[in-house]
Amino acid sequence: MKRNLVILGLLAFALYFFKLGSFSLYDAAETTYGEFVKNILKMGDWLTLHYNGEVIFDKPPLYYWLAALLSQLVGFNEWAMRLPAALAGVLTILTTYALGKKFYNERVGFLSGIIVMTAFQFLVQSRIAELDIVLTLFMTLAIYLWYDWYSSGNKRSLFLAFFPLSLGLLIKGLLAIALPACAVFLFLFFKKELNKLLDPLVLLGLLVILAIGLPWYIIEYLIHGKVFLDFALGFLFLSRFGGVVSGHTGPWYYYFLTLLLGFAPWSHFLPLGLWRNWKLRTHDSELLTLCFILPAFIVFSIAQTKIPNYVLPLFPFLAIIVAQQWDTFFADPKANRRDFLISNLFFAVVIALIFIGVIMLGNSNYPAQYSVLLPSLIALAAVLVVGGLISIISFFVGAYWVSFTALPTLVFLIALILTVQTLPIVENFKGAKPLGQELAKVITDKDEVAAFETGNRPSVVLHSPKTVRFLAREAALNSFLLARRGYVFTTVEEYEKIKPRLPYGVKVFDKKGDLLVIYKP
Repeated sequence: MKRNLVILGLLAFALYFFKLGSFSLYDAAETTYGEFVKNILKMGDWLTLHYNGEVIFDKPPLYYWLAALLSQLVGFNEWAMRLPAALAGVLTILTTYALGKKFYNERVGFLSGIIVMTAFQFLVQSRIAELDIVLTLFMTLAIYLWYDWYSSGNKRSLFLAFFPLSLGLLIKGLLAIALPACAVFLFLFFKKELNKLLDPLVLLGLLVILAIGLPWYIIEYLIHGKVFLDFALGFLFLSRFGGVVSGHTGPWYYYFLTLLLGFAPWSHFLPLGLWRNWKLRTHDSELLTLCFILPAFIVFSIAQTKIPNYVLPLFPFLAIIVAQQWDTFFADPKANRRDFLISNLFFAVVIALIFIGVIMLGNSNYPAQYSVLLPSLIALAAVLVVGGLISIISFFVGAYWVSFTALPTLVFLIALILTVQTLPIVENFKGAKPLGQELAKVITDKDEVAAFETGNRPSVVLHSPKTVRFLAREAALNSFLLARRGYVFTTVEEYEKIKPRLPYGVKVFDKKGDLLVIYKP
């Protein structure tokens, strides 16, 4: 057990912490959260979030508190912003291992840790300053502790299960409690054991949630009143199901594609794995897994707002499903070979879809950048294809452990290429941080900073030395420049469009990536 935990921990640290803080924060979520943390440190207000000089209600503050505390220790930088997510990723892997072992055996636990660690989306979320990986940790830990109580009678585990739920409430609101609570309720309903909800420790646990998770909400309500209540119940919870938030929507099959690509290179095992779980749904471990996965997947699919991150809490349970498949296969390869042959043929389709998707996305949305990135993308595609073929061929020739090992290996190689080759190139396209640094050297107290047609780039706000004034019309831009009020961020593309109509004497202060700053001396 200790050996497997150490192996998982070391592999996860290598995968998630290598060059973690080497690249500037990405638009739009990372830079938005960075602005929140910057203002916590600057203003000293640890209760209410601020963005560009104004109060904003976006998410509960626990992640930002952690990043701000780290920033006080090591300075406000990308490493401090991403460290809570990376640590949560590692801890979720170890919790997945514990849950897989609790459900089945040691080997399932270990394999499930490897699988969730190397699922593409889980890897990405563990390396960026996003909230969902922390939410996933709290949900998985709560389910593990609750199931430990259910299966062994350990009352301490039942009591402890309410602590991660309390912290989850401070990450993404009621959703952190709703999903695990729904899974537990359905599980006990089908088991005809709803009376277990009357255990006195459940009431004590609810008091824990009230004591830890509720005070921030109460204080914010007392400060801001109804506007905060609308945020807590509306924006955080109800609006995402009844309406589209920030333009994030998609078709009913959105999350099928999300899991197909995001859970790669393991997603080709999911159809048969879920079918097997359904057939064994009278067993406790399979039933609890289905009670967590299916309602969440259905609700998220029905909801109007759709974001890939939303299904991340399903990944530990999906990893256990796939790990259990492999464990069963290793125990009796002949009896399960046909099912795995089908899964491996499906893997070829997944590889083709990922390959085509990367080409189409890059070529259509980022043609200039795509041409620069092409050698790196070819290297990534080659690793994906070759690694996939090694896995498939190894399975066909009976080298089953090689077939399994080839999949996490290709993910490690892809991560290495991304961090050493691809992301340094991408960094050259991101101009907000270096422009902000240069601007900070020359700006005076009387100068203002504005932005014109920069799109959804919170990075401009984050890295600007002053609050940014957004100019909606070209006339407002020209008025700002004629009055010599200060400096204006805009894109290179937009500048070329408006250049002939700008006031005489306007100059480019500096250009970085696809952004530049203009001013009138």
